[in-house]
Amino acid sequence: MGARVVVIGGGSAYMPGIAFALAHAREAFADATLVLQDLDAEAVELQGRLSAGILRSRGAGDIAVEVQGERDRALEGADLVLSAFRPGGLAARALDERIAVDHGVIGQETAGPGGFAMALRSVPLVVEIAEEMQGVASRDAVLLNYTNPVQIVSEAMQRFGPPVRFLGLCDQTAGEEGFIARLLGVAAADVELDTCGTNHMTFTRAVRVDGRDVTDQLWSLLDTLDLEGLDTDEDRCVVRLFRMLRHIPSEYMRYFFFHDGVLAHQRASGRTRADEVMALLPAVLESYRRESEMEFPRPSMARASEEHGDFAVQIGATLLRAGTGRFILNLPNEGQIEDLPLGTIVETPALIRAGAVEAIPQGALPPEVSGLVRQVAVHAALTAEAALAGDRTLAWKALAMHPLVRDLDQARSLLDAYLTAHAAHLPRFAHR
Repeated sequence: MGARVVVIGGGSAYMPGIAFALAHAREAFADATLVLQDLDAEAVELQGRLSAGILRSRGAGDIAVEVQGERDRALEGADLVLSAFRPGGLAARALDERIAVDHGVIGQETAGPGGFAMALRSVPLVVEIAEEMQGVASRDAVLLNYTNPVQIVSEAMQRFGPPVRFLGLCDQTAGEEGFIARLLGVAAADVELDTCGTNHMTFTRAVRVDGRDVTDQLWSLLDTLDLEGLDTDEDRCVVRLFRMLRHIPSEYMRYFFFHDGVLAHQRASGRTRADEVMALLPAVLESYRRESEMEFPRPSMARASEEHGDFAVQIGATLLRAGTGRFILNLPNEGQIEDLPLGTIVETPALIRAGAVEAIPQGALPPEVSGLVRQVAVHAALTAEAALAGDRTLAWKALAMHPLVRDLDQARSLLDAYLTAHAAHLPRFAHR
């Protein structure tokens, strides 16, 4: 009998990417059951039909598709659980981002106040999923977490969660690999990074292509690039920061080093990123409905990504086969980053080998950013604790500690706005 693979948030528009990835890795998932669980019955039924069509038409028809509304029933006998849901949906994300901008702070889904607000909603639910797995999933089941913000969710699981096997996932480095691959004219699959930091605050220190060290070649290229020839402002920010740090930064570092320009752009646009995504969704969902009836579905990938799905599916396949693979994961620091505290969740390369996870040491962060990364890590730990305790004072302290929040009164006002806007999703804060 094949593995039982459960996606919590299976009604998401990201689901086609996961279905395509499972079809690519069909040998590892032979005779598996893919269980899609979501509170939105209409959305999950649609993704169930579309996923089944994708799998069947791509030669993976032996992977059965099951749709569930109840989480405990979905988790029964689970071998792999992928947490990939957005508590409150895109409407809640829009509030997270808009409230931040209204308070003079950058509005972004995972960085700063936006990530803090989402963590208050998502942390308790991921911990609940892990607790339910203890009772009904298979003994060696693994929880693969994509639910944002990955840093804070992983901190909560490390410090307060039950002893289930857990890996924090983020495919942000896939974008970096793609950027580097385009610069070098190679396939992204052949690019391997040595990188260290915390989620969305990583710094690549060495690059290999098909096993060959190309760091010096790439560094020279980044030093001589014409910034105006790059495709996006994000890429230009990355290259400008590289020239200062001599490490390739995550594109999310622009929120810290180009703060005023990013905030001015957000204010001038009058739209949050969530607003932009919601404007795309009607056409995307129409594509899903149409293609779910086709013999060979070709759905819009405007809100899905085969790379996004491939990352989680490759990890799952490696675990199920007791194979070996190198992945960039969010794990407790056991010395892989020398200048961050032990136990802090860090994002570095790791080997998965015969079911065990072995972090690969990466040395120290660039000294110019070590303190900044440590401060955000402290913010993450405080937020995780506050989210589970429903403690308003601790939540205020956590928000005030974030470098993007520059005033205690601003932090208090932001907290009050978020607790009011999301009251229905924050029962732990209701009477405290």
